[in-house]
Amino acid sequence: MAAPQYSWEYVTNLFGLEPPKTAVFQASTALETKIGTALILTGGELDEATASVVLFAGLAAEATSAPATAGDPIKIYMIRPGDVIKGTADADASALSGFSGKTGDFNADGSLDVADDDNGCLSVWRTEDAGLTVFCTVNSAKMAIC
Repeated sequence: MAAPQYSWEYVTNLFGLEPPKTAVFQASTALETKIGTALILTGGELDEATASVVLFAGLAAEATSAPATAGDPIKIYMIRPGDVIKGTADADASALSGFSGKTGDFNADGSLDVADDDNGCLSVWRTEDAGLTVFCTVNSAKMAIC
């Protein structure tokens, strides 16, 4: 599996918490990351967040140079309540801004899936660039480390 086209970056925490810390977890087979790849935990291993993700773990804190072997160590920024991450939407997400009550998830390329706004893990706080740059909070997370 190739690293996703789009990545996310940590921006701030709405509650004033310090930036997230890194932790080391095990990679799933063939995981490829770049800094900011959205990750989930499945079966105790990190994997890329794709469509229908409802439990988000965090962002890759390092890039891989080749597909990982199961169990390889991968650093991750653990996402907590109130953390804001900035990324790219696949379409204008302006209608979702302001915590609209709709939650989105990811596409296979790592972007926010605007059309799937039900039972996802991201709430859109605000948008820029005609709604294509999104600032999101994590609505649900696999772990919340404060």
